[in-house]
Amino acid sequence: MKRIILLAIAVLLAFHGVSAASPCDDWNLLEKEIRDGRIDRTSAKTRIAQLHRLLLDTYGAAAAGSAKVFPVAGYDFSAIGGRHGNDYRPGGYAFYQGNRHGGHPAHDIFVRDRNQDSLDDADGKPVTIVAFTGGVVIAVNPAWDYPSPIRGGKYVWIFSPAEERYYYYAHLSSVTVAPGQIVSAGDPVGTLGRTGKNAYPRRSPTHLHFMTLSFDNGRMLPLNPYRELVGAGRGR
Repeated sequence: MKRIILLAIAVLLAFHGVSAASPCDDWNLLEKEIRDGRIDRTSAKTRIAQLHRLLLDTYGAAAAGSAKVFPVAGYDFSAIGGRHGNDYRPGGYAFYQGNRHGGHPAHDIFVRDRNQDSLDDADGKPVTIVAFTGGVVIAVNPAWDYPSPIRGGKYVWIFSPAEERYYYYAHLSSVTVAPGQIVSAGDPVGTLGRTGKNAYPRRSPTHLHFMTLSFDNGRMLPLNPYRELVGAGRGR
């Protein structure tokens, strides 16, 4: 029965221009279409819903687990901007507006980098960004050069089947994972940098932009992970 259901989904996805053979690659391509405004909201929402079901069917068992590790190795919740996470402002955010979205439904996690060379002032080494929880990599943007208007710069999207959440790590210097790669909490996904339209200028301290979205029948809704960040284990 499950094979019949998966086959039906595959046929449906193919009809809508989505290849069921590689849901992560398809999500990666779709994310770029949404980001750059090359697809209308209704079509994008339909395809996101289809791919969400396929990601659950494909990776639900392989990418299980809900343990949490602070996403910036060597740091903890004290590096989160604002007071008690009050820099989190979801109002005005709409996933399907792509690069033109409003609001700030994320936490900025700042590191020691006064000279803005993307190296930790304490040891002179790159700051490793790790997976907050287990999941599968579904999208990456491994290249960014000034003056690109892409706000996230180099970034990674990870889907957690156990939670049905989407995690976004932005302003990286390097990306060390690829779509389809299974990661556990604490696994490296890249190094922190200053990429992105607003993160590149000198007025911006070096930081990780960390966002969590929950899924609701095609809607991608901001979810505040502050309490989980506070309770997360410290990455090595």
